[in-house]
Amino acid sequence: MPPRTSLPRRAAKSPTLRKIAVLIAIVLAYQVWLTVQAQGKAGPGVGADRDARGRFAVDVELGFAPERYHILRLQKHGRIAGTDGHVVHLRGVAPAGVDALAREYWIKHIEAPKGGP
Repeated sequence: MPPRTSLPRRAAKSPTLRKIAVLIAIVLAYQVWLTVQAQGKAGPGVGADRDARGRFAVDVELGFAPERYHILRLQKHGRIAGTDGHVVHLRGVAPAGVDALAREYWIKHIEAPKGGP
């Protein structure tokens, strides 16, 4: 009778399970990277001037001119008030919306509007 191998040892020898483990590791590393790079994106004063519902205006700076895809993604977090070159002006953004926006890798910086809402 051949010696029995443990379940973890058999799992480590399975090519399918190794591929799944590598895929899970890649997804986790990407999520960690998104979280780390989001830390410094929101500038000082973001969310300081809230309305009665707790929402506020932000200016989202991109490293390029926004396209339809980017505008549609930004609309999930607030109302588009206009664009100036690489900056999109959003109104009615919730605090959770700022966190979600900061996790987008294509967003360069988030600031409070300079001229007010």
